[in-house]
Amino acid sequence: MAAPTTDSFMYQTMHRQPADLRRLLDAGQAPARSAAERLADAGRIFVVGIGTSYYAALVGEWLLRAAGADARAVMSFDFALYHEAADLRRGDAVIVMAHSGVKRFSSEAMANAAAARVPVLSVGSLTAEHPGSQLVLRTVEREKSAAFTASHLAAMTVLAQVATELGERRRAAGVAGFRAALGRLPDLVGEVLAREAEVRPIAEEAAARRVYAAGAGPNAATALEAVIKVREAAQGWIDALPLEQFLHGPIVSVNAGDVAVVVNVPGRSAERVAEVTAVLDAIGARLWLVGQGLPGSRRATVFALPELPELLSPLLTVVPIQLLAYHMAVVKGVNPDRFRRDDPTYAAAFGLLKI
Repeated sequence: MAAPTTDSFMYQTMHRQPADLRRLLDAGQAPARSAAERLADAGRIFVVGIGTSYYAALVGEWLLRAAGADARAVMSFDFALYHEAADLRRGDAVIVMAHSGVKRFSSEAMANAAAARVPVLSVGSLTAEHPGSQLVLRTVEREKSAAFTASHLAAMTVLAQVATELGERRRAAGVAGFRAALGRLPDLVGEVLAREAEVRPIAEEAAARRVYAAGAGPNAATALEAVIKVREAAQGWIDALPLEQFLHGPIVSVNAGDVAVVVNVPGRSAERVAEVTAVLDAIGARLWLVGQGLPGSRRATVFALPELPELLSPLLTVVPIQLLAYHMAVVKGVNPDRFRRDDPTYAAAFGLLKI
C-alpha cells in the first residue's frame, strides 16, 4: 500500500485546527455561556463519552472541577447499561460527548439522561443529531478520517469555554487565566503543526518499536489518547497509563530501546514526572518528552511547548501526539483514514456489530 500523503483526511483535518479553534472561540462563546447558565445550579455534572470522546470527558472533568462543579467522567457504555455508574437524581446534569451522534451507547446514554428529566447538554459536530439534548454545543464538521483529531481538540475547547463561563460565574479561582490562555490557543496549535518535521524522526523509530505513553493529572488523558490515535491511524504497538499507575508494575515490561512518550508540563506532578522519567532513562528507553525537558535526561528528545495553565495543557499536548500517529502511519504505509476497513477481513468483522 502506498504511504498516505498530505491528501489524507487526517492530515488535512489536523492542519485545519487553528482555523476551527478561531471560529469556536468566536461563535462558541455565547453557547458556552448558555450552557453555564443551565449548569449553574447543578449538584453533580456527569460528562459522558466513548472512545476519544471519553478522553475529552476526562479532561472536561478536570476543567469543570476547576470551575467549582462536582464533575464526573463516565463511559457511555457504563452510563447506558449500569445505573450504578450514575444514579441520576434531582439537581444533576449531564453532558454527552457525541461527535457523530450515531454511536449506539452515546445515544442510549442521552436517552437515559433525558428520561431522568435532568438538564441534558451535548457536544457534537456541526451536523450531529442529538435527540434528548436541550442544548447542542457545536464543534467542527463531521470527521472524514477514522482517526478523529479536530473534533477531539474542539470538544475539549468547548468544555474549556463552558468551564470558564461557569467558573467566572461562580468566582472560582481555579479558572483564573483560562480565558486569556484559550485566546492564545489557535496560534499555539498552528505553531506546533508547523514543527511536524521534528516529529518525523521519532515516528520512524516508534513505527518499528514498542511504544509506551504516560502523563499525570489532566495529561493522563493525553497519554491514553495516544493509544487510540497510534493504533487506529498507524496500527502501531502502543500502551499507556496514568503516570503513577504505570510506575506500579507495568514499567517492568519496558526494555532498552523501547520508545517512551512522557508528557512533561509545569504543574503539581512535575517532580514525580521527573522521577519516573529518570527510571525510564536508566532502563535505556528512547525518551520523547512532550512539553519541556529535564536536566537529568540528556538523551531525551524534547518537543518543547509554551506554558499553559496545567488543566488546559491537554488542549496543546494532544497535537504532537496527533502528528506522531500520522507520521507513524506514513512510515508504515498505513492509510490513517480507513480504520482498516480496506482489509476485507476487518471490514467483514466490524460489520458484525453496531459501534
